[in-house]
Order: sequence, then structure tokens, then C-alpha cells
Amino acid sequence: MKEESYQLLEYIAERGVEGTTTALETDKGVPILLVKENSHTLTAIICINGIAKRITKKYTRTTVHKAIYDLINEIGDILSQNIEELKISQKISFENCIEEKTEVDKKKENKRKIIKKEKSKLPSIEEYKKIELPQKHILPLLHLGDKKYLSLLMELGIIDVFELALSSPLVMRDNQTIPYKIKDMRPIYTILSMFKLDTHYLSNPFSTININGENISFFTALYNDLEVLSQFTTELLQKNLKLIKHKVRLFTVNMKGGFRPVEIEILNSKNTIDKNNVRVGLFIKNDKGDIIQIGDLNLGELHEKNLFTINEYIYSSLYIMKIDDYTFFDNIVMKLLNSYIAKSNYSKLTKDIIERETNINYSIPFMISNTGNKVIFAHPILFWYSREVLNTEEICEDCPAIEYANKFDQILNAYLKLGYFRNVFL
Repeated sequence: MKEESYQLLEYIAERGVEGTTTALETDKGVPILLVKENSHTLTAIICINGIAKRITKKYTRTTVHKAIYDLINEIGDILSQNIEELKISQKISFENCIEEKTEVDKKKENKRKIIKKEKSKLPSIEEYKKIELPQKHILPLLHLGDKKYLSLLMELGIIDVFELALSSPLVMRDNQTIPYKIKDMRPIYTILSMFKLDTHYLSNPFSTININGENISFFTALYNDLEVLSQFTTELLQKNLKLIKHKVRLFTVNMKGGFRPVEIEILNSKNTIDKNNVRVGLFIKNDKGDIIQIGDLNLGELHEKNLFTINEYIYSSLYIMKIDDYTFFDNIVMKLLNSYIAKSNYSKLTKDIIERETNINYSIPFMISNTGNKVIFAHPILFWYSREVLNTEEICEDCPAIEYANKFDQILNAYLKLGYFRNVFL
């Protein structure tokens, strides 16, 4: 190679500005793009038969000369010719050149195709919603305008939109609407706790609905309010909302037992913070990624009054992962206890939480059995139906809700196979 060509490459390697691209061509007119990736990395891109091939060389001050020679030799090998000269080109086009796929790229593409194919086979939640129900117990969560409410349909364990005359819980039966007189909030809290937001897909198929082209996902999550940031205006269902932006700490859990606190921003109507309390937020996430708080539960207070405990909340929340290993749940309880509860305003509950954890047959009402390290739970829908509809503490074994629970689990298992709920906000 001519000395001038080598010096050109040496100059780019040692003095070129990071991120710049230089158009070159060989003495036989083959175009090459030379990219100065960073202070110690050069990449040459060559277009051959419409495919862009990359050669990347990393170097130090002492190895830069070897890297340049190796780069030139590899370009020659790809072109099957000796490189005698490289010069700056004024006209170069890679418009019709596509990136060569690496083995990693091919594997990712194949995985995407498999996921897309599997998604097409997923049981339809819309069909699930069409199950004929002799009655519907509805818990309104958010007024959307007119008479429409974002609501929890207890029988199916899903979030949907209903036209309601009242904002209070009600029962629809025989074309009539009557008030739903709740006997025990515990099974309702249990179902609400199930709605976890997948941190990868940022949705939950059981609680994501489309309203006028906008997707809204409802979820519950334990949170610690940290700081009031600023006023913020967002749009929800074509309405402008003036809210307050807060920094909060949430907690993520994965299927391997990993537990991690994360700080995110949420929107609500509060000008003050409620720090170090043990609260569960009721949230919705819109298409823009805004997380809007629509309510909350004072879990610390509920635990004190034995209306719904922190232990129950954790077990209910992680039901969605379909894990039957007691050590998994125990691990999460202890991690949450040590990292947050013991330092919160409800640190006095520490002893009680530990005692309940050592006797889960008593402390987790929707658990059916605990043999060794294997735990078996009643579906939260069956737990609710038995308590609220049949008025018994025994989990029903022959009732209409079994069909609903089985269909729910069929859909859930299909989504789990696709990778949903491997990591969620607790």
C-alpha cells in the first residue's frame, strides 16, 4: 500500500473526531465508509453485492499500527484483491446496501417470528369477556365521562368499561342493577393485588383496554412517595389533566426471586408527600407512558386491623407468576421486610409479618395446601366467589366460577409461555 494511504488511515485513527464518518474508495473504485466509533475503535463498512459488511478494529496507542495493517488486509481478503491505494471520495452511496445479519441478529429475528406466531395463537381475552354470566359484580374504579366507568368485573378478574348509573359497587342481574353489599373486602383486595404491570411489555393483558384508540393499563403496586417535583399537564382520553408529578420508589420482582427498588415518576393530584408509609397505589398507564395514580390502599393500616395483610398482598400479587415454591415467596417477603417495611412508619409490624410467614396455612386465606416447599393456591376468583357469592369460607369445588378461573388460567399460562410477568412491579 502507498505510504500516503497508510498515513490517511493513521491520521483518522489517531486524530479523527469521534463519531465521524469518512468516505473512501480503493484504487479500483470500491466504496468504503470508515467510522471513528470512539477514541480507540475504527470500523470499515464495505458494500458487496448489496450487503454491508463491517470490519471493526480496537486499538491502543501502541497497537494502532498493527490494527491499521490488519484492517487493510481484511478489506483485501473480503474484496479478494490487494489494496494498493485508499483515497477520500467525494461521491459515495450506500442507499441500496443492507446490513449483513449476524448470528445474533438472525436468532433475534427468529425469536420475534416465533413470538409473533405464538401471539396469533393466544386465547382471546375479548372472547373471555363474552362468557355469559348469570350476574356481574362490578367495582367502579375511575369515572371516564358520561356514565362510563373503568371497572373491575369480579367474576372474570378483568378490567373493562361499563356504563353505570352509580359510582358505587353494584350487581347486574336479570337486566336489573342493584347495590353490591360487600361482606368482606379481603377477597376483593386479593383480586386487585393480582393486577401487576409487566416491566418489559409495560402492560397487563387482563387489565389493558382500548378506548377510542388509546390503550390504558390498570395495575397495582406498592410505593413509597419520595418527592413532589412539579405541576404537569398530560392528556388522557382526549382530555387535558393538570396533575402533580411525584418521584416515588417502586419495587420489582422477577421469577428468579430478584428484588429491586426502582425510582420512577408518577402523576397524581396531591401537593404533599406521604413518605415511608406502606401504601399500594392504584395506577393507570397511558400510551405516552405516563403513570397516573387513581387511588390507593393504606396497606399498613389494613394489616394493623387484620383486614388485609402485607403477607397476603405479596402472595396475591405474585400469583400471576404461577410459582408454587414457598421459598420464593418467603424470600420476597423477607427482602421487602428488610429493605423497606422495617424502616417505614410501620416497622412495628415486622414481628407480626415474620410470625405470619412462619404459619402461612393460617395467614394466607386463599392458600389450599402447603406440603414441604410446595404451595397450592385457590384461584383468587374462586376465593372471592366462595366468600362473597356463596357466603362460605370453604373454596367451592363445584360452582360456575370454576369455569371462569380455569379460562383465566388458560389465558395466563399462554402469556407466561411468551415471557409475560417474568418481572413485575410488586
